[in-house]
Amino acid sequence: MAQITDLFIYPVKSLKGIALNESITALRGLQYDREWMVTTSDYEFITQREIPLMSMIEVSIDSDALTLSSKNNTKFQVPLLLSSTTVIKSSVWGDICDAYDEGDDVSLWLTSVLGQYKGKSLRLVRFASQGLRPVPSKYLEGMEAQSAFSDQFPYLITSWESLEKLNKGLIKNGSQVAKMDRFRPNIVVKGIDNLEKKTSQNLLCQKSGYDFGLRKPCKRCKIITINQDDGKIDNPKEPLATLTSLRFSDEIKGAFFGQNAILLSNKNCILKVGDELSIS
Repeated sequence: MAQITDLFIYPVKSLKGIALNESITALRGLQYDREWMVTTSDYEFITQREIPLMSMIEVSIDSDALTLSSKNNTKFQVPLLLSSTTVIKSSVWGDICDAYDEGDDVSLWLTSVLGQYKGKSLRLVRFASQGLRPVPSKYLEGMEAQSAFSDQFPYLITSWESLEKLNKGLIKNGSQVAKMDRFRPNIVVKGIDNLEKKTSQNLLCQKSGYDFGLRKPCKRCKIITINQDDGKIDNPKEPLATLTSLRFSDEIKGAFFGQNAILLSNKNCILKVGDELSIS
């Protein structure tokens, strides 16, 4: 039996996450997860791959506003109530999504905190309520799933067993250990060995009645080389190199950590830290 130990949402793609004790599932993942995204002035998405210091902007959310806080203690609040219903087109990984531009004031704040990218100012966009971004059908095994501004899937699940195995490899190689926050999971579990090899299996919480389908081991990128505490890259090769050598997944090439997942049960489910999960 596995157990959920941690839950996280990342309301703004690539900014800091929020740890939760419980969360509700929605159409495109946990409520508010990756609902906003930083873009260039022409609405191309920006992540820590381009601006590592995005990891330094803290995020909070309440019933009224999304609040962004910089390392020099400046803040900006974005009302949850939409100020504009004008739909713009924003690009993320080649997908063109309907979105709302959150306005010039937050654009100026983001650009002042993070700087321009390739001479372009930064914007903040919100996924449109009526927007559609389906997960590719080849991963769904006949089911349907959507995401907002996540890389592709609505949920990312990681395990402490995989992190322990990775860190043993890093220590053996003389490298610094990695914290779980580098992998930006939504759900962290303990009690599952070789999670990355359990594609097409399901995680079921009988008590709360929700069921996740594991659909694709998560191939990692340079973001996991970024220290999420200070935005610095101490070693551009690690932990990617060690993760690649450990071959967590049956996939031939790449560094894999965690599983991308979809919700198989009713979309309005409550997940809690401490929930017990069975694997089938």
